[in-house]
Amino acid sequence: MATNCWRLVRQPSSVPRQNGVSLTCPAALLRRFRAGNLFSGIDTANLRRVFCVSCALSSPNRGDGLPEDGIPRIIISTGANDKPSTQASRRRASSSPRNLSSATEALAGQRSAANMENPPVLARSPTYTSREALRGASDPGPPSGFKWEYLVALCTLGVVICYADRSNMSTAVLPMAQQFGWDKAYQGVVLSVFFGGYATTQILGGKLADQYGGKMVLAAGVALWSLFTYATPAAAAAGTLPLLLSRVMLGVGEGVAFPSIHSLIARNVPVQNQTTAVGIVTAASYAGTALAFGISPLIISNFGWEWVFYSFAGLALLWLPLWLPIQTVDKFQPQVAAQPAAAAGEAAEIAVSGDGSRPWALLRRREVWAICATQYAQSWGMYGLLNWLPTFFSDFYHVQLSDLGSYTLLPYVFQGGLGAATGFLADYLIRSGWRVGTVRKILQVVGMLGPAACLCLAVSPLVGASASLASGLITLGLGFSALTLGGVSASHLDVAPRNAGLVFGAGNTAATLAGLVSVPVTGYLLQTTGSWPLVFGITAFHYVAGALIWSLWSGDRALPEDGGSQRPEAAGK
Repeated sequence: MATNCWRLVRQPSSVPRQNGVSLTCPAALLRRFRAGNLFSGIDTANLRRVFCVSCALSSPNRGDGLPEDGIPRIIISTGANDKPSTQASRRRASSSPRNLSSATEALAGQRSAANMENPPVLARSPTYTSREALRGASDPGPPSGFKWEYLVALCTLGVVICYADRSNMSTAVLPMAQQFGWDKAYQGVVLSVFFGGYATTQILGGKLADQYGGKMVLAAGVALWSLFTYATPAAAAAGTLPLLLSRVMLGVGEGVAFPSIHSLIARNVPVQNQTTAVGIVTAASYAGTALAFGISPLIISNFGWEWVFYSFAGLALLWLPLWLPIQTVDKFQPQVAAQPAAAAGEAAEIAVSGDGSRPWALLRRREVWAICATQYAQSWGMYGLLNWLPTFFSDFYHVQLSDLGSYTLLPYVFQGGLGAATGFLADYLIRSGWRVGTVRKILQVVGMLGPAACLCLAVSPLVGASASLASGLITLGLGFSALTLGGVSASHLDVAPRNAGLVFGAGNTAATLAGLVSVPVTGYLLQTTGSWPLVFGITAFHYVAGALIWSLWSGDRALPEDGGSQRPEAAGK
């Protein structure tokens, strides 16, 4: 049937003609199809709407057919100001060759006036178009007084607190190991057990945020992880089991943070600004790490290691009163109103081929596996540096505890600034006409191969005994790593905008598993071999492998399993 439909629409010789001119009116085509029994048992109402959209490309009168002068018009009409020609004017235009030119000019003038009021829908980036199709005329819009910039700012502050609370242990573990007699292997267990709890709530947090809204999921996570941050000193004094339980519960609370934030971004931030928002929010993780690495040595030197946990836990008391009063757009609702022709056509295609009721099927897609594998490879290096960087400078370059801040702070400050700029850069390139997939691939591959090279150089004989030069190389490497905020960190918004929290949770679970494995493995290697070049070489290998997988498997279009016929609905919270 599809072949016959295409022949009838595109081949003038096979279409009814009047006075030598082909007619492509959808109603006439449907009557011809019915007469020929070309479709039986098919919903002709839906088929008629499809014909109307396709015929709008060649008709100035809402798909009523080609003009009688036989000249096709490439125009998309909304029908708001269309005025059909009278039957008399049509007869005059078709029967009198002398009036052909004047009739054509008159029709062209009418089209120009109409197009000034109703400009045609222009083609957009392939991915952004499908994501914008989720938001249309029937969207109730954000709550009164809502500002997405304010939401992103509060999410950014929440992420700063999150990473400060998880990173303070990396510095505090040095005096704690001296006080409690911990060796390197046990330090690795204390640092890594956090990721065991962190992995358990990634997918769960994303799914809850997608289904019920991310606002209260994030608030509950902040409250939980702050409580166990405060309890860490008492747990360490009580023994191994209470300390490890406290670290696990810290991870459980922090596990819902990023999935709920990315779910909120997918629903509350305009599509053309979403990569920017992701870049800013994710760069806040580097800012939180820099805060912990910069301030923790000073707090330990002046007040004792316990106050690192007490002071950072208290930051939640400043954040929650700002967060709880805001209203957010939390849910997707079925589309109930017509969209412009271009958006409606793509949304209809996604709705037919996709099934929004089967989000778990997304986890079988190659594009989602690319996110998971790349997150794992990238986070092997990220979490390894996050947890062992102070120990690296202390052991390899013999930097004193009081001076660690100057070596461990700068890399994350630079990474945070460049990460925020990367979000702007990615959105700018896409708006300028670059393909979404091209932008994601370039930024991700450079953001993984750069750190691999810099880490290898940081422990090479070329650096010698210069801690400053090694710090500069690590800073440069983490700067390259920040480019990935325009790559894998935003890819879930491309391939699964409706289930962004779930897909991000899956990728972050893989990243968490990398931390769960890499941190104790690094501790074991250091305990048995004492070789930092070996540790950094394994990290570089992971970066290279992740770049290769991403270049082969990553996607840039909304997946059919995600569905595309739904849009956000205000929750009024």
